[in-house]
Amino acid sequence: MNTLYIRLVLLGMYVVSGGTAARAGASFRIVSYMDNQYGGPVGITEGSPRIFYFSSGSNPQGAFSITPHGSKTMLGKVTGYFQAPLFSAANGRFFSATQLEDNPGNVVSFGSTAGSERTYPAQDLVPALTENLPDGSFVGIASSASTGLDYVVNVGANGAVTPIYEFPVSQSPRLGPIYASDGNYYGTYAISNGSGYVFRLTPSGTLTTVLSFPANTFSYHYPAPMLQASDGNLYGVTPTGGLGYGTIYKLTLSGQYTLLYTFPKGPAGIPDALIEGGDGNLYGATLGDGGGNSLLFSVTTAGQYTLLYKMANLARDGNCDCHLIQGSDGIFYGTALAGGTNGGGSIFALNAGLPKPPPRALQFTPTAGPVGEKVLIWGTNLLSASAEFNGTAAKTVSSSGPNYVWAVVPAGATTGPITVTTPGGTFTTSGNFTVR
Repeated sequence: MNTLYIRLVLLGMYVVSGGTAARAGASFRIVSYMDNQYGGPVGITEGSPRIFYFSSGSNPQGAFSITPHGSKTMLGKVTGYFQAPLFSAANGRFFSATQLEDNPGNVVSFGSTAGSERTYPAQDLVPALTENLPDGSFVGIASSASTGLDYVVNVGANGAVTPIYEFPVSQSPRLGPIYASDGNYYGTYAISNGSGYVFRLTPSGTLTTVLSFPANTFSYHYPAPMLQASDGNLYGVTPTGGLGYGTIYKLTLSGQYTLLYTFPKGPAGIPDALIEGGDGNLYGATLGDGGGNSLLFSVTTAGQYTLLYKMANLARDGNCDCHLIQGSDGIFYGTALAGGTNGGGSIFALNAGLPKPPPRALQFTPTAGPVGEKVLIWGTNLLSASAEFNGTAAKTVSSSGPNYVWAVVPAGATTGPITVTTPGGTFTTSGNFTVR
């Protein structure tokens, strides 16, 4: 158990850096407003270049695709409330789960065309997905509709929910895990007094506490899940604690904690979104107060804070809760759950002048096979990809959302690494594919 965080709180040893002036050249625009009948947009993902997918917050709920110019298509409707944003799957569909009050819930998925909704059989464990996995399944956290207990779960592309770990006592809020480069899951679990901990969970179900947080750290709001950045470290947010309204922290896989930034008290709210940009810096949003005033910001991995845009007008800009991604064009796209001209939230774009994000091809399966074998490559920023097997170009390559590439082993390929190239750059895997 890591107690560094608690010692820092007791001693008041918070180091804060950064200013509050908006970065020159960062431009904000509304892509589209949502009608109040559908509720605010829930999350956003890029399914193909410059085609984005999101779900809505009302019941019955719907899933939509949208272009950067605001052209929307409803893909389908489902009953219940979405438990998490849509996540792309290796089969080209987009998955989430819905639940209506305390009833059993359903895993659901959508294709890229209207009328493509699919609802899988109802079950007691209702998952909130947090990440897709190298084998094409998903990891998430689930509550039992019958017992109220919480679980870390695996969700298959067939809708099956399989428990990995059962938390011994029902607590709330609880935040879903991510899959890290050491093959384990990492997540944050907050408990009733506002304290909580970061856990490490092996695929076989052994849980270890990596870092403990003090009381009143997770009060009021459910922050975004942690992320593992390209430097190998974990980054996360707490919605309260620090000197004001929450913190951003860094955590090594071995449990070494560093406080990067603490948000001052004020009307701008608390951090509720955090992602890594293609430049290696962190980007996020704060939960605004009732009058708007959500902030879009960047923070370097050394803790330098920069305000990018202040969403100061509720009717014009919308208001976070927000969800952010960096698109394949380098622009940040996000969803604001509330506000906007129609009261149903907004989909927005923030151009911070970044280049197209570089690809990261992190794992592939199978790891060996003959010429003609279809290989699934998993990572980030993998849209519009080409692939080479030890220098021999694959003729058949397709992207399935930003996290998956299918590539067929070409004639003439030899044993060696796989290189993936996108408009944002090139990445070569650390492991070799063995050609049999």
